[in-house]
Amino acid sequence: MYMKMMSVEQMLFFGGIGTIITVMLASLNWRRAVFAAFFMALFEGAIRKWLLPSLSELVYFGKDIVLLGAYLKFYFDPEPDIKAYSLRVPGALIAAVCMVLIIGGAMNPNIGSFILALYGIKIYLWYVPLAFMMPYLFRDQKDLTNKIFWYSTLAIPICLLGAAQFVAGPDSPLNCYAKTIYTEMNQIATFGAGSTRARISGTFSYLTGFTVFVVLFFVISLALLTVLTGKRRLVVLFGNLPLLAANSLMSGSRGAVYSIIICSVFYVLASSIYRVTDEKKSGGGAAIYIILGFGVVAAVTSLFFKDAVNEFQMRRRTTNDTTYDRLITPLWSVGQAAREVGFGGYGIGLSHPASEAMRTNLKLPAPKQRCPVYDSEMGQVLAELGWPGFLMWYYLRFSAIFATWNAFKRAQPSLQRALYLACFCYQSIFFTAGVVLNHTANFFVFATWGLCLLPNLYPAVGRRRPGYGGPVSLPAQPAPRYGSR
Repeated sequence: MYMKMMSVEQMLFFGGIGTIITVMLASLNWRRAVFAAFFMALFEGAIRKWLLPSLSELVYFGKDIVLLGAYLKFYFDPEPDIKAYSLRVPGALIAAVCMVLIIGGAMNPNIGSFILALYGIKIYLWYVPLAFMMPYLFRDQKDLTNKIFWYSTLAIPICLLGAAQFVAGPDSPLNCYAKTIYTEMNQIATFGAGSTRARISGTFSYLTGFTVFVVLFFVISLALLTVLTGKRRLVVLFGNLPLLAANSLMSGSRGAVYSIIICSVFYVLASSIYRVTDEKKSGGGAAIYIILGFGVVAAVTSLFFKDAVNEFQMRRRTTNDTTYDRLITPLWSVGQAAREVGFGGYGIGLSHPASEAMRTNLKLPAPKQRCPVYDSEMGQVLAELGWPGFLMWYYLRFSAIFATWNAFKRAQPSLQRALYLACFCYQSIFFTAGVVLNHTANFFVFATWGLCLLPNLYPAVGRRRPGYGGPVSLPAQPAPRYGSR
């Protein structure tokens, strides 16, 4: 099924050439490069599984290389109009967090390899700069609405593929995981003993990335449902929402299904306390369309996806662990790590599955001590970074959540306020979940944080400079639009 994998030497050679070319192209237009990275975040798994399986590792780094070109252009050679605005964020504190992780985690002598230290920094901090680029990404409110809507509609083909995977069964070529040079064929997960249904992964390399996708896109679609009008609202109502809900069931992930339920309940409660939409522009209050959306989801799943409901219920009843076990596992793993791990930890990224593979294939020296493995990422972070890095990392995560909630409270009823609430739901639900070990979740955590930094963008000069750039107009604090003079 798979092409012969490239050797390490071949990957390094072609990867180096590809990196130089990609960085040069991405630096020509950093906005297009960022949008390309968003597209790749959804479809890189499909490329790794079906199109270029022999280049799986190189494709894995694809969007990171694209972002490198965008970072170089944005931060070292910005357009004049970018310089005309400043982004008010606690830059000193964020820099301090990053320095603690780099000095305390990456310079830990236990790692024994500069290459693995760099990889550790990548899996923690590579998407932090993306957050500070997001506010400059859109021309105006209309551009923001169009891009968010069209991006959300990518859920439809992905979910249709998921439905095909569910019907096809675990032995179908549609159901496979990304293969690497250090793994053999992975057995496709099913819903349990005797089940003939595969747990779907869509266009993602593994189940973990797919579950991030269905949760995030469901809450974003819920936000769009409350603010869009006309045909676009119907697309979200009859396309995005029911397909995403059905795909969460077909993934067999209780975490994804329960996260969607929790986020939906919180969204309803928050929107009933804080008005999220302009009722005159949206054609009614948010509650009306949320109730309608839930009705459509219930009707479509019960009529067209009965097998998915039944398979999920069977998995929920027969699985070994309970929801309570899942909830306390992060705290239990931190407690266990606190008893077993020293103050400084074992080194950044040392417990990541790819680290050992890189060490073997690149013939890097072994660490002085192996990093212990725990059942939750919070325990892994403490084991790798020690207490200083652990506290700083989760301070950074909490700061993103707090900034998102603050942006939601500051915004007037609009698409932006609805999106801020959706981003808050996503970031909160993934606070204790896998982000370091799940690059898809990591990418979207910092991207959603950056989207919610729009209210922090202010003119740095008295008069706009000509060109492309500037903040989206905020209902609460109007700012110049793109193209104004």
